[in-house]
Amino acid sequence: MSMTIDFTDFEKGLKKLVEDVEPDVTDKGLFKAGNELLHDAIYVLPKAPFKEGHLRGSARTETIGGMKKGMGILAGFNIVYAARWHELTPDEDKRISWTLPGSGRKYLESKMSMFRDKYLKIIGEHLRRFLGGK
Repeated sequence: MSMTIDFTDFEKGLKKLVEDVEPDVTDKGLFKAGNELLHDAIYVLPKAPFKEGHLRGSARTETIGGMKKGMGILAGFNIVYAARWHELTPDEDKRISWTLPGSGRKYLESKMSMFRDKYLKIIGEHLRRFLGGK
């Protein structure tokens, strides 16, 4: 008794992915996930601080240009302003009077661990739709 598995369709899809799709399509999926990360940083506790709106207005997601430069994205807020609040110690954080209830330190980093699977699913769904999967 033997079993045979036909990988022809899989191989065609993989070849299409590697030769025709990568890295641009994956970058677009990463871009979507980066935008969701910024959305979560603004609306899910701990929230990005808000006083005049400058920090939230500085939210940006950018691709870094495919595999030749390294696949990935840059997603975050104005680095000078955000770094100051991100690097607070817990003791320093206790002394801050955040103007927005629910805002606080690690508003971006905490979402990366909290919603890791959600962001991976966004990327996977983007690739699935592009490759015609069900």
